[in-house]
Amino acid sequence: MPAGHEEAPWDKSPDKTPVLQYNVRVSQRDLNELKHLVDRNFAGMTIAWLPVSLAVTRIIQQITDLDKNEDIALDNYDNDGTCPVCKAPSTEQDDPYD
Repeated sequence: MPAGHEEAPWDKSPDKTPVLQYNVRVSQRDLNELKHLVDRNFAGMTIAWLPVSLAVTRIIQQITDLDKNEDIALDNYDNDGTCPVCKAPSTEQDDPYD
């Protein structure tokens, strides 16, 4: 440590700041990658500043927790039963080209 170095005081008090809410658009591929990151306990994610790292991991954890809830699934497609990638009709629908 350099001479005269002092550790910065760590604020250990409970966070009483107002909670803000944001809408985030995440593709299914991104959501799968976020789930994979959470399953690995965030191994491989590097953010050098600890408060930012904690905030980002909380955000990612909330997104993946929302997707686990079956009542509020994040992969709701407003596509009338078509495949979200290729827009082909699902197997339950009658294919007009049969």
